[in-house]
Amino acid sequence: MENKVFSEIIRYASCWEDTENLLRAGTIKDKTCVSVISGGDNTFSLLTENPAHIIGFDLNPKQIALFKLKASAFRTLSYEELLEFLGIYPCENRLGLFDSLPLEDDVRKSFQPDVIEKGIIHAGKFEHYFQLFRKRIIPLFSTGERFREFAVLDNTDIQKEYFRKYIDTRRFRIICRIFFGARAMGKHGRDRSFYRYVSDKENQGNEIIDRFIFGISNTVNRTNPYLRYICTSNYAPEALPFYLRKENFEKIRGGLDRIEIRQGDLLNLKEIKADFFNLSDIFEYMSTFDFRRNTAVLRKMANPFSAVVYYNMQNKRYINDPAFELDEDLSRILYRQNQSFFYRDFLIYNRS
Repeated sequence: MENKVFSEIIRYASCWEDTENLLRAGTIKDKTCVSVISGGDNTFSLLTENPAHIIGFDLNPKQIALFKLKASAFRTLSYEELLEFLGIYPCENRLGLFDSLPLEDDVRKSFQPDVIEKGIIHAGKFEHYFQLFRKRIIPLFSTGERFREFAVLDNTDIQKEYFRKYIDTRRFRIICRIFFGARAMGKHGRDRSFYRYVSDKENQGNEIIDRFIFGISNTVNRTNPYLRYICTSNYAPEALPFYLRKENFEKIRGGLDRIEIRQGDLLNLKEIKADFFNLSDIFEYMSTFDFRRNTAVLRKMANPFSAVVYYNMQNKRYINDPAFELDEDLSRILYRQNQSFFYRDFLIYNRS
């Protein structure tokens, strides 16, 4: 895949994989970690487990600039200012806070004033996709008020009944099957090229609806930051991303020097030896041949007893290498707890 596909815009202003599941997937304390940067949330969150070192990597220089911006905000601002600057809470002077941050020139030039003024966590293509869903799609089959009520429910039985009674109509199924299908998501949320190697694109909309129903049947809406953003276009004090919770602020601020940033893909890190790998869903975008190339490199990079953690969304990428053993029980347990409902699998492999 050509790197230019990843370098035009901010694709993800936040991470859309469940941070808490990631932290439960393996031992991080005093370990060397490799982590996909994306929106930065999960790479920052690894610091709360006191790793020795983190190598954060991403193909997209815009995502790296975003990470550096967030890191500078962590270093410089108070906790309340950080939430205001990022866009969680209203702020009268985001541009003033932006000007106060010590940033490299190329990072500063990566962000237009209007993007900063709106709050950087709302700037990604994927976040715009959910804003479009709330503003334009929800009114076609329900109301914003219904979804706001749904987002604060805190009992799975009540959530299922509310969904069945007020949301799950034939019109909802038809519209969401289209909007969350590969064609619409490729155009408005992700990128068409991301589906190049996916064989079962036609069923994506139906499968995401099924995953959503499974998710609300096993997790609580009120404290779910991913669902709260989708339903309301922002997070809430009781449903903040893990890295933005107050109890984690000082741990992350104090650990930022442990993070090393690399632009490139996993193959560019082949000289690294590590104990924990947060690989997001990077294998989703690869041919079978490139997946095998990457897992061969991963075998050399992974120290004995290390953990490799990743998601499948639509593609089916399973490591077939005797050096890695899938932890089926833990993968299944954590998938059931997963607060981000887009994915087919949550996979934890252990290196022998």
